[in-house]
Amino acid sequence: MKLKKLFVVMLAVAFVLTSVIGIVSGFAASSSKLPYVKLTWYVIGTPQKDWDLINQKVNGYIKPKLNAEIKMTMFDWGEYNDRMQTKIAAGEPFDICFTAIWTNNYRTNVAKGAFLPLNKPGKDYLSKYAPKTKKLLGDDFIKGASINGILYAIPANKEKAHNWGFIVRMDLVKKYKLQDMFKKVKKLEDLEPYLRVIKQKEPGIYALGAYAGESPRFLLDWDKVVDDDVPVSLYPNNKSTKIVNELEQPNTKALYKTVRKYYLAGYIRKDAAQVTDWMTDLKAGKVFVMPQSLKPGKDAEMSISTGYEWKQIDITPPVMSTRECIGSMQAINAKSKNPERALMFLELFNTDKYLNNLVNFGIEGQHYVFKDKAKGIIAPGPKAKDYSPGLGWMFGNQFINYIYENEDPNKWKNFEEYNKKALPLLSLGFNFNDSKVKTQVAACKSVWKQYIPMLETGSVDPDKYIPQAIQKFKQAGVDVIIKEAQKQYDEFLKKTGRVK
Repeated sequence: MKLKKLFVVMLAVAFVLTSVIGIVSGFAASSSKLPYVKLTWYVIGTPQKDWDLINQKVNGYIKPKLNAEIKMTMFDWGEYNDRMQTKIAAGEPFDICFTAIWTNNYRTNVAKGAFLPLNKPGKDYLSKYAPKTKKLLGDDFIKGASINGILYAIPANKEKAHNWGFIVRMDLVKKYKLQDMFKKVKKLEDLEPYLRVIKQKEPGIYALGAYAGESPRFLLDWDKVVDDDVPVSLYPNNKSTKIVNELEQPNTKALYKTVRKYYLAGYIRKDAAQVTDWMTDLKAGKVFVMPQSLKPGKDAEMSISTGYEWKQIDITPPVMSTRECIGSMQAINAKSKNPERALMFLELFNTDKYLNNLVNFGIEGQHYVFKDKAKGIIAPGPKAKDYSPGLGWMFGNQFINYIYENEDPNKWKNFEEYNKKALPLLSLGFNFNDSKVKTQVAACKSVWKQYIPMLETGSVDPDKYIPQAIQKFKQAGVDVIIKEAQKQYDEFLKKTGRVK
């Protein structure tokens, strides 16, 4: 009997081993059957010294899995949009690119036919090649990022809400004993006494960071209906469904007057309207206070990416808007020769912890070291300055990112709680179709470039230039856009049942 039992056990073990070997060899076989391809991926950020080294490591890891290699290219913040628009206009057959509402514009590129539809009926790439990513994002987030029911890029799996406020340099706070600002600053105007101290004591530092495209105007937190550079917006509190020209609103004028006051006082960089690469000033230790889009732990992330300790001051309440759905995405080029493999790469990136963290943090022992490997807690390594992009929010699934030792170990739990307490805006999931007003939208974008960088940095008198800007926007057709947007939004609200 004992021999019989032993024989049965051996058969069972053999069966399990055969099954496991079959599964593994089946996966390897399916990968080896794929023809070898080279992919290209364009992203935004501050170029890193060891970027090519990381790219080599990525290729060494993905080649056995996907029979593919990828050429990763990072363009600087100030040049990314123009570089990508040139590539798209030229019909360059790249594979993956970063897109958002604020750069390499998602909506505009979809309207051009530049991005591959990922879940079109009859050709559902997402379900076939990235099913785990689809599950991670969830139906609501996918719907919020879709245009006319179709998804054209994969949103980053991160915080699903935002609020606005400031980050403050802690070495200067401690040096001049300004700690009470974290209790007293509730709005932009409350900063003045602290800015005055820095102006007097640290003449080589810009007391307030205000730049073209990254300025205090974001504290108004307008719910943008069209694009970031078109002043067609909703108030971000669900109290009104009326779409307005934000420049005509009293809160906009009041904020620009305060920024102008600060500019004249010397708190803001004199050529701020021409500067787009604001991160350079932060990393050079040139800024005391900077307006920022916030979330739990944003100050710790900025401390890591700039080399200076920051602490955040939350000003506006958290809201969940369409901006979060389309604020950070990876799109497949409609002209890609290998869209399936590109999507397979993104699926691997969003689900494979090693690959994800390799791109985000570099090589263990060089760019980072583990403080607690089991919990994924790390510290900067000896070569951290050569690779520290600080772009987890852009690359993909943040919930599998490592956490630096100076960050809250409950960071991802805090993200989940933050998402839960945020106010979902009535406009969540609304994506404006500008096909009937393309000419007016383009004209308004030109006016925006002419006036808003000057106004948002305080470089010109708002009493003089806001009326001029309003008139120029009207001539460009902003009222026609508002009328069309209101019509579409009313239909959206009725269809979704969000208002009676």
